Amino acid sequence: MTLRASFLPPFAAILAAAAALAGCAKDDGTYPSLSIRDAERASGVFEPVKPEPFVPAPQAAETLGRIEGLKAAALASHNRFLAAADKARTQVAAARGAGIGAEQWSVAQVALGNLAGIRSETMTSLADLDLLYVNARTEGLELGEIESVRSDVEKLVDEEDRLMDSLNSQLAG
Repeated sequence: MTLRASFLPPFAAILAAAAALAGCAKDDGTYPSLSIRDAERASGVFEPVKPEPFVPAPQAAETLGRIEGLKAAALASHNRFLAAADKARTQVAAARGAGIGAEQWSVAQVALGNLAGIRSETMTSLADLDLLYVNARTEGLELGEIESVRSDVEKLVDEEDRLMDSLNSQLAG
C-alpha cells in the first residue's frame, strides 16, 4: 500500500500536465481570425443635425406691467430713502463723539433703523424681480426687460448699502 500511495501524486501531476499541453495544440485553421472585418470598419461620415436657434417667447403684457410697477416701487422707496438719509446724516453728525446710550446716539440709531426699513422696501422689489427672472428663465421667455430693470434696481440697492455703511462707520468712529 505504501508503494501505491507514493505513486499516485506523480501520476496525477503527469495527467494534469498532459491535459494542459493539449490546450496548447496547434490551430488547424478551423477557427475564424480575430482581425477586424470589413463590416467592422468605420466608413462614411455622419453629419449632426444642426438645431434651430432658440427664440424665446415674449413676456406676457401682465408680466411687463408688473415689471414696470416694481421699477416704480423701487424708485419711490429709493427716493424716500434718500430723503431720510439727509435727516440721518444730520443726526449721525450730531451723535459723533457721544457715548453709546447717549440721547444723540439713540436718535441716530433710530434714524439708521428707519433707513434700513426703507431699504427693505427696495430689496423687496429686487426680490420680486428675481422671482420673475427665474420663472421667465425656466419657462423660456424673453429676459431683456427683466434683466434691464433688475440691473437698475440692483444699482439703487447698492447705493443704499454704501450710504448705510458710511453712516454706520461714522457713528461707530
